[in-house]
Amino acid sequence: MSRKITDVFGKLSEGARAYREARNSSLFEGNQKAPRTFTKQETLDYLQNPSHRTVDSYAQQLGIDPKRHDHSAWMLDINELYSLRNSFPSNVRKFNDKFERGDKKCQVIVIQNQKGGVGKTVTAVTTASGLATEYHEEYRIGLIDLDGQSTATMYYTQNTDDHLSIGDLITNSYELDNNETEVDAIKDAFQPTSIPNLRICPASQRDRGVDGWFHKQLAAGHLDSPYKQLERIIDAVREDFDVIIIDTPPSLSFITLNAYYSASAVIFPLGATENDMDATCGYFECINEVADILDSAGGHKGYDFVRVLITNYKEDTAYIQMANKIHKFFGEHVYSTEFKHSIAVRECSSYMCTLFDISKSEYPKTKSSFASAVTNAYSVVSKIHSDIVTVWESK
Repeated sequence: MSRKITDVFGKLSEGARAYREARNSSLFEGNQKAPRTFTKQETLDYLQNPSHRTVDSYAQQLGIDPKRHDHSAWMLDINELYSLRNSFPSNVRKFNDKFERGDKKCQVIVIQNQKGGVGKTVTAVTTASGLATEYHEEYRIGLIDLDGQSTATMYYTQNTDDHLSIGDLITNSYELDNNETEVDAIKDAFQPTSIPNLRICPASQRDRGVDGWFHKQLAAGHLDSPYKQLERIIDAVREDFDVIIIDTPPSLSFITLNAYYSASAVIFPLGATENDMDATCGYFECINEVADILDSAGGHKGYDFVRVLITNYKEDTAYIQMANKIHKFFGEHVYSTEFKHSIAVRECSSYMCTLFDISKSEYPKTKSSFASAVTNAYSVVSKIHSDIVTVWESK
């Protein structure tokens, strides 16, 4: 019997690996997705409408040939767009200068809900890519994937086997090279993505065992601070990023409590359905236990903001009524803009990209639905951005 089970599970494992390899080979070049591209109109919109002649002139000065692509389509990748933008003199620029954080603290935002299916990962990756691409301040964004399912990781990197995962860092399951320090290893674990100012500390399938590691270490008396292991990692890269977004698993585990402890802000995605509301309310009724744990661990300074983000929202009576209930019972904590259900979001997710990773010209289906989804996502990210800026301006 055991042999039969092994055979069946082995075939499932082989099928899973084959699927990932087939999917990844169509999405990634080497080990990374190709950078996002911009049509001429998208370039003009992003640069706040300089003249066509200005854009062509500065591209030529930089040695960039936007028409080198198939069918002579005018196209820049995001690295070229940034080079073009940075070449503009002050009398041509209509946008903000690059952000210098100075003494403003790095914002560490955890995306969490014990209820699955409410859009935690989509919220995390959309927020990270939106903050990285849609603001000329060019914020340095870090994305940490704490979920052993590694879905957020798959948006940006194909294979984590050759790189340290967040689980490896937490459990110290790695060896240092000659003259390499722990801080060096942690910094190197944040991998570049297709967006120049966004890096990700990936998860791996092997990270599914991290919570068991915590239990074993505590039972053996080897772990004095079980809730501060992630903060140790973030401390090593805090000056490298302006904002760090943390995607979490749908559970209240040691790994999630580490996220709560290390965070300076929390966003709870909440679907506008009776099931999501009921399950999340059950979670919130017990969430004081999280506060007690953080207090017992010592050193936590509280959160700069705590928000509820309505997700998977549709413009119909049932969803509107539920959204009204969410606003009634959670009041000032609820963002006024909902993250709407969208075929475009779902379609992009099937290509392991966010709405901000892909050009409208590359989107394979209805362009108008894509444009509407981008506008909505930008509105959501803008609300989060406003909270971050308010914290910085208050310090």
